[in-house]
Amino acid sequence: MPTSAIDIQTKIDNEKILAESVLASPDKYNRVEIKKMIETSLLSSEELEERKIIYPGIDDYNTLNSYRELRTKLLKSNNNKNFICMVTSVCQNAGTTHIAMNLAASIALDQKKTALVIDCNIYDPKVESYLKLTPDLGLTNFLEGDTNSIKDIMYPSGTPRVRVIPAGNNILNAAEHFSSEKMEAFLSSVKKRYPDRFIILDTPAIGIYAESQILASLCDTALMVIGYGKSTTENIQAGIDVIGKEKLAGLVFNN
Repeated sequence: MPTSAIDIQTKIDNEKILAESVLASPDKYNRVEIKKMIETSLLSSEELEERKIIYPGIDDYNTLNSYRELRTKLLKSNNNKNFICMVTSVCQNAGTTHIAMNLAASIALDQKKTALVIDCNIYDPKVESYLKLTPDLGLTNFLEGDTNSIKDIMYPSGTPRVRVIPAGNNILNAAEHFSSEKMEAFLSSVKKRYPDRFIILDTPAIGIYAESQILASLCDTALMVIGYGKSTTENIQAGIDVIGKEKLAGLVFNN
């Protein structure tokens, strides 16, 4: 059945009303959008415990409180606005993915906020190991042009209001892609689309890989994970120098 001029005008009027509503009350609109998020394959408390992810009601209150404090400090240092936070280290196997996933979970404890973890560690990707499903595509596939839709590379994490983008399976020329205008535009898009979305980048060791040095220039703030007994004072200082004191939010000691 052909669309009438009245139907078209009604649609235009409705879109104008929605646009005016968003401008008049963006916080209310964001809350509505968050409520509409489809949560599939939520992890049980036992599965969260197995993955060592914090959640409301967890017995380990000290760990839960530590992540809450970390979240609060990051929010305060960024004037309570959403940010892109890089989680990196000075050596391999320091536990950046563990910190990144729990930081995202701590942010999403606030029902008015969402978090997105992006696996930028193409050499040792671990984010997808936290998922119930096996992802088909990821960040490198998007940057390479295997898909042009961000929705195709974004997956539910199993934690409410937390989404993840795995590294993907197309890792050729990844360093060049990370320094591309497409990567910069991609990060800008996922940050600006929802003011209550916080972006966490899980990156390789900044003292070893050029990719992390590139990503440091694209983030708003950074955390450096120090693996227990794995780093020297010289290594740590070198990492701080690469990130820059103006962007470094702090050091996280992980045992």
